[in-house]
Amino acid sequence: MSNRLHVTKTFKSLDEQIALLKGRKLIIRDEQKAKRHLLEKNYFDLINGFETLLLKDDKAIDKEFEGYYFEDFLLLYDLDKKLNIELLKLLDKFETRLKTSMAYRFCEKYFRTAADADCYINLSNYTNPANNHLSLPSDIAKSIKNHKIFKTNIRYNGVTYRTFIEFSKAKYTFLSTYDSPPFWMLIKVLEFGAVFKLLLGYEKDVFEKVIEDMGMKYIDKQKFINSIRIFIDLRNTCAHFQLVNRYRTAKNIRIDAGMINDLGLRPKTNIRGLPTYYEIKLYDTLLVISQFEDLKNIRKLMNDFYYKRCNSKRERQLMMKIFERMGENKLSKWLSIGKCN
Repeated sequence: MSNRLHVTKTFKSLDEQIALLKGRKLIIRDEQKAKRHLLEKNYFDLINGFETLLLKDDKAIDKEFEGYYFEDFLLLYDLDKKLNIELLKLLDKFETRLKTSMAYRFCEKYFRTAADADCYINLSNYTNPANNHLSLPSDIAKSIKNHKIFKTNIRYNGVTYRTFIEFSKAKYTFLSTYDSPPFWMLIKVLEFGAVFKLLLGYEKDVFEKVIEDMGMKYIDKQKFINSIRIFIDLRNTCAHFQLVNRYRTAKNIRIDAGMINDLGLRPKTNIRGLPTYYEIKLYDTLLVISQFEDLKNIRKLMNDFYYKRCNSKRERQLMMKIFERMGENKLSKWLSIGKCN
């Protein structure tokens, strides 16, 4: 892998950016409109994020976009942003279902009387992920006692709060009127990653009910855990408005072998062409999501862009290029993604 550093960029005005693009033979029919887009959108995302798909020769020192229009960049950028929105909707639905199930199943076992309202901050109601029934990989098999929900003496706005519950009541108005906010309410303030860490400490009987609520069996627990790790990584990408068409799972997330086999995933290969069990692209990530959520809006988005938004052979060829970048170069696969999973 090359360690070559990019040359430090210098500031360019909108006029200079337009001149640069025109010098690279990009056709700009309305310069004022193009300037407005460049001012509203990040040049790095709008142009650099897609330029390899439009360059005459992506290995040439001098860049040329011969035969392409500024609107072609807008087409790809718009697709990426709409795809980002749909991905966030899918992940939000999954996260909400997971939180609801986790709170319900936990309270079903431990919330017997009003005195048990704060049962979810009782460490004895959890197992140690480092050696429990889940046989977790070492990078996530961490002691649950360090979870934020068990923290004490929390400083907030100059005040020290004895427990996480007291802190949450002070920070979130909708919890403030409760003496002991129930778990199904407090879990709403936990971010996806914190919810996942808490789940890893669930006792086997409670975990088993949660995974069944989510549509899997306990025997598939490794696929379930691996899927959630991927979803958290993807959500971070979407929430920070990074370009999702370039998405690859984080390099520290090993893809479960059973999931690779069941879904036909294609992780990155090594120099000998053998699978590494790491790094899948967006198409395969969507297949992982399809285990839990309906991808009908993704299918509709791709259909609408290809058949309704694209008005020329050039634009449809660009769509095929971005499909390939996202991990699948066949239109038919995008239009049917998730239907058979």
